[in-house]
Amino acid sequence: MTAAVPVRSAVTRQLALVLGVLTGAVALVAMARLASGAFPGGMSGFAWGVVLAAMLPWVVYVGFRARHGRLSGRRLGPVAALVLVGAVTVWLPVPGPVLALACSFAAFVLVWLSDLPARRSAGAARYVRIDELQQEDLDRGLLATG
Repeated sequence: MTAAVPVRSAVTRQLALVLGVLTGAVALVAMARLASGAFPGGMSGFAWGVVLAAMLPWVVYVGFRARHGRLSGRRLGPVAALVLVGAVTVWLPVPGPVLALACSFAAFVLVWLSDLPARRSAGAARYVRIDELQQEDLDRGLLATG
């Protein structure tokens, strides 16, 4: 017996995709801000290349996970709140990018948890009950009586 999987609307899927991409984008901006703080006068082209090479696949991955997961309407709210807080704090002077990365990571955890496989019931892994085997053996006369 399989558990019923709720059908998600196209709007929910698109909203989850947008929130996933925004979650990754907050992390991208935060990483760029953190890296730019290490360079007086701004980041070099190589530094930009490294940040983009690391973070653009992350943006795509988080968007993919959000779109294809089972992100419910109940979890969309906290993810949106974390993205909003991250988008605001990323522009704060010193701790801002770090807080934005923490918000982005927390939002990703919610997305990732929604993409875990559904739990099976406790008895779903059991194929045959012991008493069913004994009853069949009794019917066939295979069990020794004694």
